[in-house]
Amino acid sequence: MIQINQGIRFTGKQQASLVQCDWEPSPLAADEIIGRTIVSLISNGSEMGAYMDFSGGMKYPVETGYAAILEVLEVGEEVTNVKVGERVLALSPHQAYSRVKFNDYIPVPAGMKPEHAVIGRFPAVSMTSMIHSRIRPTESVMVMGLGIVGLMCAQVMQHCGYEVYAFDPNEGRRATARSCGLRHVYTSPDEVPGLKGTAGLAIDCSGREEAVYSLLANLRKGGELYLVGVPWFRSTDKFAHDLLRSIFYGYVQVNSGWEWSIPRHSSEFHPNSNHGSIRKAMEWIRDGLLQVENIYDIYTPSACGEVYAGIADSTLTKPCVIFDWSSV
Repeated sequence: MIQINQGIRFTGKQQASLVQCDWEPSPLAADEIIGRTIVSLISNGSEMGAYMDFSGGMKYPVETGYAAILEVLEVGEEVTNVKVGERVLALSPHQAYSRVKFNDYIPVPAGMKPEHAVIGRFPAVSMTSMIHSRIRPTESVMVMGLGIVGLMCAQVMQHCGYEVYAFDPNEGRRATARSCGLRHVYTSPDEVPGLKGTAGLAIDCSGREEAVYSLLANLRKGGELYLVGVPWFRSTDKFAHDLLRSIFYGYVQVNSGWEWSIPRHSSEFHPNSNHGSIRKAMEWIRDGLLQVENIYDIYTPSACGEVYAGIADSTLTKPCVIFDWSSV
């Protein structure tokens, strides 16, 4: 019986620590599993919001993290889709042990490295936008921002047949994108004059206003813009008039890229789901259709303070950070 659990918590603004955290030792419910965390994945965008307290008024301490590979230790009597010793991807925080309901995890395909499987969480973020979009693979797509979400977005779109143009001002990120097989990688759309007015779909994964202006200037009339990156803070002094004018006269459809705008689970009349996207992304990674080698660094959870500080000041060189819980 597990008595003590440890987890990463934001204990104050720009403060992260590995601490002892609450654990409920009550008997396992019939529809639950208990898992030991093998690896967990940092979401640079979502977690930075709480770590940096961009919106102000954050109440600390804060539980953080939403993707982990668990080794199943116990299963409830009604659980039939996994067995003790198997691995699942769960939307669990950064902590050594987690209790998860049977419909809140996805079995990991056999033979996958846990550090590869956990990255399957990220393609699902932008797959929601692709599912909603009416733009088909005969048209060009622009992806702005090549952090881990944008890098996976561009790979997914290219794998699904779109002509993808990916942009980021950071040369290291551009080099990583090219190493993952992306064919058209540039600093900005200004480097591709022939793209102007022809792209049907633009996906912003940066959360920056200037990036959105740049994308709008290159969409065709009637194109679509999806805002996947969270706009945590104001990054330009431009007025909204230019933005509204571009949208109005460009007949552009602007959409939130919020991944949870599709159901968590599929149903008879709603076959697309967030869990379905994660499952498919893991399969594509397993089959080598999405490249994840050499895009991540691995740290022990006890190094969380320096890791989050490195993300905040942009000193980490890889787009993805994974915690290895084997030593906890």
